Amino acid sequence: MLRLPPRMDRFSLGIAVLFAAGACLASLVWLPPVAALSTAILAFAMILITWTDLREFRIPDAVSFPAIAVGAVANTLVFHGADWHAGLAESAIGAGLGGGAFYLLRAAYYLFRGVEGLGLGDVKLAAVAGAWLGYEPLAMLVLVAAVAALAAVLIQNLYSTATHFDRGVAIPFGGFLAPAILIFWLWRLAEFSKA
Repeated sequence: MLRLPPRMDRFSLGIAVLFAAGACLASLVWLPPVAALSTAILAFAMILITWTDLREFRIPDAVSFPAIAVGAVANTLVFHGADWHAGLAESAIGAGLGGGAFYLLRAAYYLFRGVEGLGLGDVKLAAVAGAWLGYEPLAMLVLVAAVAALAAVLIQNLYSTATHFDRGVAIPFGGFLAPAILIFWLWRLAEFSKA
């Protein structure tokens, strides 16, 4: 059964709804209605995932699973309106590559280190990225999210009172990957609208 996380209170949902509404209104200025609505849905999902992962170190299935299917539809309608087969294929390949690569990375890390270094929520979020964006930008997306996460850890370490760097510190990677997905979606929309 898909459930929202226990800490997903009304305040969190309200913030996500306001953020999504703002994204939709701002998008309507320069995008067709379908693209603006898709942007609002993605903004809602990514803010919930970011907020939950940063607070609880988990990504709710109730948000990530539907985001994969919705992403495939949005990608198809927005970027492949004339050829829906190409849109669905691009999303399916992207979701498979994104989720598959993260799953293999997770398995390899566990094999070599004996501890879980990447959660299944991150694997599903990589599939979300592939469904919304296709397979082409996935490597750059992960690089941007990883650099942002490392920068956050380094800044936190600079302001920490600890005398040494803790290499075992847990990083809520989904909290960095989710905003990057939204940014890359907006970038893709901007590039598409120029063409």
